[in-house]
Amino acid sequence: MTFPPRLPSWVPANAVAPAGLLIGIYLAGAGAVVFAPPGSDVAQWWPAAGLAVTLIAISPRRAWPALALGIVFFSGAANLTGGRDLQISTLFGVANAAEAVVAGWFLRRGRRGSVRLDSQDDFIRLVAAAILGGVTVATAAATIVSTLEGGSFLEIWRAVAPSHAASVLVLVPVAMSLRRNGLASPHETAGSHGELVFQAGALIAISVTIFSPQQFLPLVFLPLPFLVWAALRFDTRVVAWELVGFSVLATLLTARGYGPIGNSLSAGRINEYGAGSLMQAYLACAAVMSLPLAIAVAQRHRLLDRVSTSERLFRRNFTESLVGMLLLRGHGNRLEIIDLNDTAARLLSTDGQALVGRSLDSILETRSQLDQVTARMLDGRQDGWKAQTGLKHRPGARINVSLSPLSLTPEPIFSAQLQDVTAEYEARRRLEAAEQLTSATLDTTACVILVTDLKGTIIRVNAAASRLTGYTEDEMLGRPIWETSFTPRSAEEVEALFSVPDRVPGTTIVETDAMTKSGQRLRIVWNNNLVTDDHDRPMYAVLTGVDVTAERTAAGLMTHLLEAAITTALIGTDTTGRITVFNSGAQRLLGYSSREMVGQPFAQLIEPGQLAARTEESDPDRAFAVLVSQESETEPRDWTWVARNGEHHTVSMTLSVAADEFAAQVGFLCVGRDVTEQRQTQEMLVAALEKERTAVIRLRQLDEAKNEFVSTVSHELRTPVTSIVGYTEMLSDGSIVDPDPDQLPLLSTIARNGERLIGICNDLLLLGGIDSGAAHWEQEILDLATLVAPVDESTRHLLRGRDLTLDYVAPDQPLLVQGDRTQLERVLINLLSNAVKFTEDGGSITCRLEKQDTEAWIVVSDTGIGIPAAEQDGLFQRFFRASTAQERAIQGTGLGLSIVSTIVAAHGGKISVDSVEGEGTTFTVRLPRKVPKRVD
Repeated sequence: MTFPPRLPSWVPANAVAPAGLLIGIYLAGAGAVVFAPPGSDVAQWWPAAGLAVTLIAISPRRAWPALALGIVFFSGAANLTGGRDLQISTLFGVANAAEAVVAGWFLRRGRRGSVRLDSQDDFIRLVAAAILGGVTVATAAATIVSTLEGGSFLEIWRAVAPSHAASVLVLVPVAMSLRRNGLASPHETAGSHGELVFQAGALIAISVTIFSPQQFLPLVFLPLPFLVWAALRFDTRVVAWELVGFSVLATLLTARGYGPIGNSLSAGRINEYGAGSLMQAYLACAAVMSLPLAIAVAQRHRLLDRVSTSERLFRRNFTESLVGMLLLRGHGNRLEIIDLNDTAARLLSTDGQALVGRSLDSILETRSQLDQVTARMLDGRQDGWKAQTGLKHRPGARINVSLSPLSLTPEPIFSAQLQDVTAEYEARRRLEAAEQLTSATLDTTACVILVTDLKGTIIRVNAAASRLTGYTEDEMLGRPIWETSFTPRSAEEVEALFSVPDRVPGTTIVETDAMTKSGQRLRIVWNNNLVTDDHDRPMYAVLTGVDVTAERTAAGLMTHLLEAAITTALIGTDTTGRITVFNSGAQRLLGYSSREMVGQPFAQLIEPGQLAARTEESDPDRAFAVLVSQESETEPRDWTWVARNGEHHTVSMTLSVAADEFAAQVGFLCVGRDVTEQRQTQEMLVAALEKERTAVIRLRQLDEAKNEFVSTVSHELRTPVTSIVGYTEMLSDGSIVDPDPDQLPLLSTIARNGERLIGICNDLLLLGGIDSGAAHWEQEILDLATLVAPVDESTRHLLRGRDLTLDYVAPDQPLLVQGDRTQLERVLINLLSNAVKFTEDGGSITCRLEKQDTEAWIVVSDTGIGIPAAEQDGLFQRFFRASTAQERAIQGTGLGLSIVSTIVAAHGGKISVDSVEGEGTTFTVRLPRKVPKRVD
């Protein structure tokens, strides 16, 4: 595969287009001067003018001085090449540069971006620029010629002005009609690709017919309908390009004396200036007829796109709205439904079509009189109406309705938005019932429950608080909580509980000693929480205490035993997940003391994000419940524990149930082992393996993308190259016109290189088909010896003019293999072609067919230049060429041996090479031999 050459580092990327246009100015100007009528002072057709104006129009203003000098130079050089003297050539170059600057300035006047051809104003600006440029250059050219050579000022002016103006009108629209991505919007063209091909072919055919030799009839108007056809069916860019092609074709044929204008010139009815003026005026008329029409059609398509988009957007917003939407028409004071979306139909629990035509008051159950509301909105006394109503066909349903007018003329149209709030209404009713249930629950629970206000004053206690502490309800109500003997809160703690602005509402758990009225000491676990309003402002504090005196006494011995462990973390919890035992191993691992952690939730040791992700619970208590709900003992699993200093440890953890002798569950035991270093080592290994796997996948994807790209490029390249070769053959054999003898070597070179390109494309397509599995090969049993004759016939022409001997050696008995005859012939042809190519005159080539056990061998040997040993391993790779071939500049693509290797592998065979540089090369193909069945 070949790539386009890179630009030198000193060439800016944005200089390519200006450089190309400057070269185009020179080539077009030189051609125009060459095609000027004999004895004419000026060229009658000057396409370089359009290129020069395009160069100025597309370039930034700061580059105009340098570009103007370039136009002077290349335009003057074109005139000088055409045979004009240096002085006139230089002056003509200055005139052309002045024209380009004037026309380009007018096109860019008042614009910040690039020039475009999107509106009729743009086309009028183009016409004005063409006229200004034509007048400028015509005046300058006529003055130069009449002054220096004595020509007629008026005739020269009349010849130059239309030719330059027509050139601008024809060529500049190509640059102005380009889109940013080089393509037209699919909605800007109505015609198909097939129609475009047919229309363009018809335009070419009619143009060639009208401007053919001996055509005297005044039929020059016939191509114009085909340009109008393109303007109506395709985008502006297509019309601009077709106009360029038509103009070039018509001008060249007229210059050769063909067509009505050319024949009139040949007959002497008009002179050269008149013929040039008529031709360029004709082209200008073609541009004026087709381009404005194409612009108008494109504007219409864009307008229709915007209207359609707006309509789709409205319809989509209406139909896909999450709020029920109704469109209503006013009949007097009655509102009739004319349309509704799916949300409204679901909300009203009926088919949408069944509601169309019904009145709004037949659906809603409201205290308001809708006819009176409608009358007030029609009179302008009310802008809209909102209410919460019921539905007549859904008892108990509640919806919010918002009614507003959309338009009052020519007929009143209203919109109604419906929102189902039945769930909120029922939730409020359930909340009231829940409050009653909560009050009953508080009075029957066995836990101590105290409720305080923002000042810490007890405002409610339950019955269990009186039973456990010995204080009556009257003794506790109205007292600050810190004055009691059984709560853990001081005045400062209560004040901080309510006043800290960034406190996140949640449960705070602490275990403390409490003293009853009788002096008995209890161990109570307190759960403290805040009750907030809708704005997250604290309203009340709720303290819940659980007597755990008996449990703590019974757990003393177990705590002592667990504390004996040193390296393993042993953590005991009660059934609620509060830590009761925190051994020395856990203290060493996490940095907390046992006193700090007893009574704290076990779940707070685990990294919160991991805990929430695995348990799908954000609350630590519920998360702990999920942890211990699986089995009596969980499987070892890695968890991330957070130490006191914030360091994360990977711990292999198990949770098991702790039960007494009666199988009553009393808590849980967690056994944890720090495996941080071990897991880090494993993760590093897994990451390295994953990177390697990813690299392999990416390499495979890149290889597949490369194969697809090569196949696509080859397929797309083969068609135009085939056309080039075909047309070259037509030119060579005189099917169109008899070629000059000097042209035949050029045409032969074109055909030869075209055939080479077709061969490369076929090779690439074959490889691509094999790689993708799309290639279909015949499977037949064949004798390898039958391949010799067609292969010899295909390769014999390679030996013409060479001093080489080519011998074939085949066994007497059939050498049978199973495969595709055509592909096996390709193997032999490629190997023999390489042998001929790389063997110098005086050498020999041998092709032997041999039977070796269960294999059939094809051995091709030569006495050629050989292959270096270091390069033989890469010989069958695509595009590989040995250094010996490159040093001798032997042509080749490097695909032949790759194709051979692929075909041989597809037949279940192998290929090997044995070569010595400077002595020769031997290729051996080993194919599975097909043994014929014996007939008894």
